[in-house]
Amino acid sequence: MRTFFKIISITIILFGCEPDNPFPNTYVNIAIPITMPEYNNLTIPLGYEYITGGLGGIIVLKDLDDKFIAYDRACTYEMDSDCIISGESTTYDAILHCGNCCESKFIIVDGSVTEGPANQALKRYNTSLNGDILYITN
Repeated sequence: MRTFFKIISITIILFGCEPDNPFPNTYVNIAIPITMPEYNNLTIPLGYEYITGGLGGIIVLKDLDDKFIAYDRACTYEMDSDCIISGESTTYDAILHCGNCCESKFIIVDGSVTEGPANQALKRYNTSLNGDILYITN
């Protein structure tokens, strides 16, 4: 019986410790003044802006509930700073795509994959608003 528990324990240790999200952990601690003219798109629902930071840059979005979402722009398939996602519009059905590498597509409002070889959602960062300053961290 002890041998059985040892085998089970070793199996759990060896195979149960794989990370759920192998996306590289890049330090992010950014504060942006959202009332500045360069962030005008963040005043409208589903408006977004690109900022530097993370692995491939960060896309910041104002959702329909006036909350802010921030994703890393590096595609989760290549996980490379050269393969970044981008968007074309701020409409309700906006799709972000990895146009320069694998052609994966992601839904802007939740970062989930809709098409392509990518099989995990975009890397999401924490956001908090304090007055007119938006903090993006991990």
